[in-house]
Amino acid sequence: MKTAQYQIFLLLVFLLASYCPTLSQQLPATDTLDVEHTAPKLLNEIVVVGYDDHQKLLETPGSVGLVDRELLHAYDETSIVPAMNTIPGVRMEQRAPGSYRIAIRGSTLRAPYGVRNIKVYWNGIPFTGPAGGTDFNLLDVVNINRIEVIKGPAGSIYGAGTGGVLNLNSHAEGNELNQIGVSFGSFGMRRADVSLNKYSGKNKFSFKYAHQQSDGYRANSYLNRDVVQLSSKTAFSEKSTLGADVLYSDLHYGIPGGLKPEEVASDPSQARPNAVSQQAGVRQRFLLTGLSYDHQWNSSLSNKTVIYGNLSFFENPYLFDYKRETQIGGGGRTRFQYDTQLGSVSTSIIAGAEYQNALSDARNFGNSGGQPTGLNFDDELRSWQAIIFAKANLTLPNNILLITLGLSRNMLNYNIFRVAEAGSDSSYRVNRSFDPVWTPQLGLVKQFGNTALHGSMSYGFSPPNIEDVRTNEGSINLNLKPEKGINYEIGYRGNVAEKLNFDLTAFYFQLNETIVQQQSERGTVLFVNAGSTDQKGFEASLSYFVLRQPDRFLSDLEISTAYTRHNFVFKNYIKQEEEGPRNFSDNKLTGVAPNVWVTTALFKFRPGLYLNLTYNFTDKIPLNDANTVYADAYHLVQTKVGYKTSFTDRLKLELFAGIDNLLNETYSLGNDLNAFGNRYYQPAAPRNYYGGVKMYF
Repeated sequence: MKTAQYQIFLLLVFLLASYCPTLSQQLPATDTLDVEHTAPKLLNEIVVVGYDDHQKLLETPGSVGLVDRELLHAYDETSIVPAMNTIPGVRMEQRAPGSYRIAIRGSTLRAPYGVRNIKVYWNGIPFTGPAGGTDFNLLDVVNINRIEVIKGPAGSIYGAGTGGVLNLNSHAEGNELNQIGVSFGSFGMRRADVSLNKYSGKNKFSFKYAHQQSDGYRANSYLNRDVVQLSSKTAFSEKSTLGADVLYSDLHYGIPGGLKPEEVASDPSQARPNAVSQQAGVRQRFLLTGLSYDHQWNSSLSNKTVIYGNLSFFENPYLFDYKRETQIGGGGRTRFQYDTQLGSVSTSIIAGAEYQNALSDARNFGNSGGQPTGLNFDDELRSWQAIIFAKANLTLPNNILLITLGLSRNMLNYNIFRVAEAGSDSSYRVNRSFDPVWTPQLGLVKQFGNTALHGSMSYGFSPPNIEDVRTNEGSINLNLKPEKGINYEIGYRGNVAEKLNFDLTAFYFQLNETIVQQQSERGTVLFVNAGSTDQKGFEASLSYFVLRQPDRFLSDLEISTAYTRHNFVFKNYIKQEEEGPRNFSDNKLTGVAPNVWVTTALFKFRPGLYLNLTYNFTDKIPLNDANTVYADAYHLVQTKVGYKTSFTDRLKLELFAGIDNLLNETYSLGNDLNAFGNRYYQPAAPRNYYGGVKMYF
């Protein structure tokens, strides 16, 4: 958005603000503003989507992390990265303002960019494409109210992806206030967002818009993003509800590229040579429409069905090439739930299916100063995937034990039609059809009052993405095999005295045919299967409500801590190189920090003041398979302070300011693994500042 457009937007904000008394009258009389005191979120009360069964967290046989609206807004709202990194076992990276990666238990090993090996749903709509990629950077914080993270394989319900599942929801629980906000920060950051909601009887409608732009700390790390969301929900009766979501995102960001150690030492803010002259970056326009229908036939039988379609225009000039892609896709998911009694055993049966299909026209050109030149190759890409799943939850009499049995059948196919190729007059078609895979799961939960012991065994698989099979240099690798593995997990979670929430998990994951990345001299990323990995880990999260005294100056104090211990190593990994084979067996898994500790303190003061402090220690990270290069450990401190005040029962103002990287650490929040020419590092910004204002009505 240019300066004139930004000024027009601010004018719109002012006009809406002047109109807010009228809008506020549309809110239910019960929707009031609480600026001082909130009740603690107890584990025995939290309900999660989990494995598609909407159980209480204590009844869920697996490791699930939660990020709610309050935690999302405890940080700079330009990114969800700090909030996501408070979940043990999760590492979200931001190599530039528009470039994200998410690793759940080391799953970033095969993700040179973007989000892979993780299944993402947004408002119940499959946001991950059938080819396995997820454009997470198309979403803004305004599009997210709640995030659930399933850690480890969840293929019995959600299909491919050994990393896990992200369930994102943009709809607030209950009625949501209208909101207008603007903020500014270091490196040219500017942000404005609007959220308007209309409630009329059984109908709900919301409009959300966010604009964000920045120059970025490094050269060629700019960001411009506009996101518009329209949502509605209509209750036809007590049994039937129809929902609709429309999301449009216009994203443009620069790619600064990886640096060598000596370049980081001389000037960490520089871009990789030629990144600026070649205008390396991404321009993407994306439209998603989805419909969801919920129907309750009776007290025992219900159904939820989602259908969607999307359209994407993608351009990616890089150092040596220029990629253009147009994609159209669609699909749906349906699930039935039947609750009954089998003798004295309470039984819930879930069964359903998911289908996705996508067609892409993908062309690769030469790049001359950010403009496409001669055609290198022109491909038509078709991918489809289908899942059939079933699950049973059995609760034995007197809640002696809850047993979960799940099973799915997964099918996937890639079809690549090379229409044209430089230096060749012929065209050809290749097909990669993966063998159908059965993915079972067994889970057990035993409750003890407000605590529960859970254990599970789940099988997972993750086929190569279509980008892994077809690379930017034009080669097609049909020999890549899917990753497959078994995860064993045991955990104990609960609440003590309504003050302490705890969640402890230990796991052992054996992964075979592990896919790793290698970079060529041109910067093209290639993929190979690398034997197997042994992944042993322990994850712990604790939250303690130190103080809840609404009448005192310090009314609320909550301290949370998350600890991750990952002991991940390669097994049977022999790499073929020009000088001969090299044995990397027993080396530490590339890109995984063995220890991460994140502690957050949230203070609330009676006059409306609040203070959030976060400390993140991340251990050193091996950056190549040989373990000869490491990223240094770092200590990251972030803080945000604000003031909320209510002018009336319907109007609230919030002022806030914050500091990121308070200790001015030199670190990379995302590195290039196995980088050619030692270009491993993507330096993060030094100490930087932000501030802004929000109005709720």
